[in-house]
Amino acid sequence: MKIDLFEFARLGGEAAGELSLARMQRVDTPDRTGAMTWKAAVGAAARRGLPRLDLEIDGAIPLTCQRCLQPMTQKVAIRSRFLVAPNEAEASALDDDDAYDAIVGAADFDLDALIEDEVILALPIAPRHDVCPDASANLPYSEKTPSIFAALAALKTHARADDDGGDRSGGGR
Repeated sequence: MKIDLFEFARLGGEAAGELSLARMQRVDTPDRTGAMTWKAAVGAAARRGLPRLDLEIDGAIPLTCQRCLQPMTQKVAIRSRFLVAPNEAEASALDDDDAYDAIVGAADFDLDALIEDEVILALPIAPRHDVCPDASANLPYSEKTPSIFAALAALKTHARADDDGGDRSGGGR
């Protein structure tokens, strides 16, 4: 959805809708049948008389658990606040302040792209179930697979037991 962000701000606009996962091509999901609900509203001028855009995004995204490789659902509840800058230079100057993120307004501002960006930033790098349906995926690595070092120690112990009757001087026979 493209909007004139400056006109939207001047009018104190509010908008709401849904953005389907099918339209969010940069979101890595195995199932694109869902949608995110969003609400955008202009708040009171925050700094330097610039408008503030408040964005709320809610929904759930199907992902793959990186621990057990089974499907999972990641809930998303995002509350973001942006200062709307008139140009890139002003946005860069505003980004030095950690209180707000700055975006550059435009007459054809792509609100869908901003929503998609926020969703991507909210997703975990390696999604995982809190508790995987496959119980073995929840075990620490050491309990799943015997340690290769323990196996080497057993071999070394076994080799010493075989050597007990032999010459340990290291010299020739």
